Amino acid sequence: MTKTFTARCACGAVEAELSGAPLAQMYCHCTDCRAWLNAPVHAATGWPAAQVRLTKGADDVIAYKRTEKSHRKSCGRCGGAVLVEHPEIGVTDVLASNIEGFRFAPEMHVYYAERMINMKDGLPKFASMPEAVGGDGKLVAE
Repeated sequence: MTKTFTARCACGAVEAELSGAPLAQMYCHCTDCRAWLNAPVHAATGWPAAQVRLTKGADDVIAYKRTEKSHRKSCGRCGGAVLVEHPEIGVTDVLASNIEGFRFAPEMHVYYAERMINMKDGLPKFASMPEAVGGDGKLVAE
């Protein structure tokens, strides 16, 4: 049986169902995530897009597309961030903190060159992204 999770905005008006497991879990330090979340770092989970579907509140979803690479979706009622669609790579990023009963186990840092805070945790720190998802694969020293 496939495991399913529910992700919600802050007020619960918008919900998404996630099935299976994420492709990757990471900390994102990009300027866009930080600005969108008003936080120094984003705990991200990247799921195959086909494994994420909105199940509640689709009419309440507002989208922000700074670029065509990232379509950020939030709740129009509470303003809470819900997910980020990355259509070019077929991945949907769901905020780990919004996923009920999910154990966040980060494997890496991405966009660490843009970081606001240093995080010494022994995880790989990519200047941008790993090569497998279109980045240059360059690592930054801890």
